[in-house]
Amino acid sequence: MKKGENIMSDTTNMDMLREEVNPVFLTAQSCLKINASLGDQDAIRLMEILDFEEQHAESAGKSLTPEMLQIIGKLMPGFHSLVEARFNTTNKMIADMGIKQVVDLPCGYTPRGIKLAKSGVKYFGFDLPAVADAMGPAVKEVIGENENIRYEAVDATNYASLRKALSNADGELFITTEGMLMYFTQSEIEEVFRNIRRLLLEFGGKWVTVDNTLNDVQVAVLKAVVGKNAPPEMLANVAKLAAGAMSKTAHAENIYFDEDHSKAAQFVKDMGFDLEFISMGDYLPEVLHSLDGLPEDNIKEVLDAYRSVNFWVMTARPGENENYSRDDKDFKIDVKLNDDVLNFTLSGRLDTITAPNLLAIYKEITTKSKIGSISIDMKDLEYVSSAGLRVLLIMRQDIEDENNFTIVNTCDSVQEIFETTGFDGILC
Repeated sequence: MKKGENIMSDTTNMDMLREEVNPVFLTAQSCLKINASLGDQDAIRLMEILDFEEQHAESAGKSLTPEMLQIIGKLMPGFHSLVEARFNTTNKMIADMGIKQVVDLPCGYTPRGIKLAKSGVKYFGFDLPAVADAMGPAVKEVIGENENIRYEAVDATNYASLRKALSNADGELFITTEGMLMYFTQSEIEEVFRNIRRLLLEFGGKWVTVDNTLNDVQVAVLKAVVGKNAPPEMLANVAKLAAGAMSKTAHAENIYFDEDHSKAAQFVKDMGFDLEFISMGDYLPEVLHSLDGLPEDNIKEVLDAYRSVNFWVMTARPGENENYSRDDKDFKIDVKLNDDVLNFTLSGRLDTITAPNLLAIYKEITTKSKIGSISIDMKDLEYVSSAGLRVLLIMRQDIEDENNFTIVNTCDSVQEIFETTGFDGILC
């Protein structure tokens, strides 16, 4: 079997596999729901077309106790304001700066592309396949044919997928990143920085995100919503539980989200970027509708918290770190089944785009045959992401005897990923 064969024709089944290998896109559903609840007409229309509200509600609540759900209910204006503030300040920055070409990475299910395309801005919405495949047709229903807007499935750790998706880009890029970087391991975020730097060196432009500093004020915002008597530790725990329930995955550890922002700033510079800070307050709307009904003092505290946040604006610095660039190969899977021994040979990149294909093949085989042992030859595998690790872990957990699951011939870069993520002790 090789990649490209019709392993699973059922779209619903493939969507389930995509969720299993990389469930982060579920968080994007909650962001659209929030925008719709605040009266955004484009978001309301997308909600009607996409029709995932019931599925998301079921996913989000499973791991929360009734007591936690009650607390979260009181904190909802704070959670909603985090989405509203980030979404609207970025939009206002794009408008005020006169940006002509936006790369939204990840785009999620938000109506940003609709609004920008209507205003004449060229918009590239990049996200996981489950999101991009849904958003293209849905947005077409809302806005009709519009040459300014397109959606593409990409893996941010895969330069080839990013560059291919920008095949008709012309001129400087304004790359905005919201709600993605905290889910990457250290090796993955380094790969993302290399890829975006490479794009900016070719096209010019800037990369803008507020995520790591917005995280700093999350507890302060929630405390301002419920009053000064709420224990910060409780608010932090609730926020963490709610975020995990929505995305069905935990935040990874990487230096960009280290509490010491000086280390994060040094990391940005070491990866070949110049860095400047722009206050979120410069683009903050006068009114956040998510806070309607709260006492004026509480609203003021929330807005003051947001004014303390900075956008990190990154510009690629030429002439350094060119060795970070690398070529990407196609992903191929060769499979042999001898009695109950399943042998895989993998080559290329096992990432967000390709991991569901491997999982689909594996599940198809296990529905037809009992598997006693698995061997995976990685001699030609050049990269594995957290989504790929998740598939390998699914396979490993299916085998009763750990000695009957083996990985052989890992290259140095893949072995380093195993070691830095701790998977060397689990999988190897």
